[in-house]
Amino acid sequence: MGNTLGLGLGVGLGLGLCAGAGAVMQQAAAPNMEHLKRNTEALVTKVVTSRHQNNTEDIDESSAEGLRDAMSYAKENPMLIQVPVLGTARKFWRLSDKATRISRKLALILWNYHKAGRYLTAPLKVSNVWIGSTGSVKLRGASFSPKGFISIERVRDDYKHLSKVLILLIKTSGGDIDNLPPDYWEFLMLLGRGTFTMKDEFFIVNHVALLPMENRTEVFLMLHDRIVNYLGRTDRAKKKKILCNLPYKDNWLDTARANEVINKGVVKVQNEYRRTPIDLLRLNRNVRCHMHQYNSNNIEETLYCEWPELLMVMENMLHLVGELVDTGIENKFG
Repeated sequence: MGNTLGLGLGVGLGLGLCAGAGAVMQQAAAPNMEHLKRNTEALVTKVVTSRHQNNTEDIDESSAEGLRDAMSYAKENPMLIQVPVLGTARKFWRLSDKATRISRKLALILWNYHKAGRYLTAPLKVSNVWIGSTGSVKLRGASFSPKGFISIERVRDDYKHLSKVLILLIKTSGGDIDNLPPDYWEFLMLLGRGTFTMKDEFFIVNHVALLPMENRTEVFLMLHDRIVNYLGRTDRAKKKKILCNLPYKDNWLDTARANEVINKGVVKVQNEYRRTPIDLLRLNRNVRCHMHQYNSNNIEETLYCEWPELLMVMENMLHLVGELVDTGIENKFG
């Protein structure tokens, strides 16, 4: 795990000198070493610059054309929205896709700087955040430390302040924090808890609560394959551990039968569903793989509304057993 990021450049010039060249090197030692020193310094400067070029685009110190301050954006764009649950008479609160995009972009900015051994020199404030009409995000007036040693405390502090900014934006947009869906609430708690390690940053910035709704099916199938098929072949102990920790053990089948739309996939199957974790995954997989049978574009949203913690727990368990990085989930956030 470790408490610091091992991000020193470690630029070592492996000068393999053959024995026969000893006399020549002694004669030219002074001028050659001075020349070598200058070249090495130039090389280090070049490497440092190139490694930070992909991060500076996140910091906008221009006129911010096309962007607006986060507070005014939030006042005109609800981040927490209420949607009907297909197949029921209920409604469910979830984050808008723009809200999840903004949340992930801010977390990603921090992660990119942390990987470079840098952290915010002052707490992140909502006034530092500028947002575009499509949900693009830049920071203004924020300053990151020079590259160097970074402690886990500094990393945790950056995310703690990010959680406060996100909560303020949601409230400003008219959202009630008590209505946050459980996966996004867990994401905020993770940011503010201050107990994670450097290794957990990948999990933070790729948290499923930040997924666009249209990508949740693809991610479910990806994680399902990793758990059921891959681990089923390579590590059954990990598979069993994940399945034992899935939520909705006692009532998931009742929930499925109570939903008029989802129930169509329950009654029309050759292999009857049992109240087991593996069948909970099987039902969700079958519904997603046969969406055309439901004549609705909102079936993915419906599955999320009925079991909002399922994908979150699948991801969390894969992270805990060291299998999340290899799923490729970081490519599914749009």
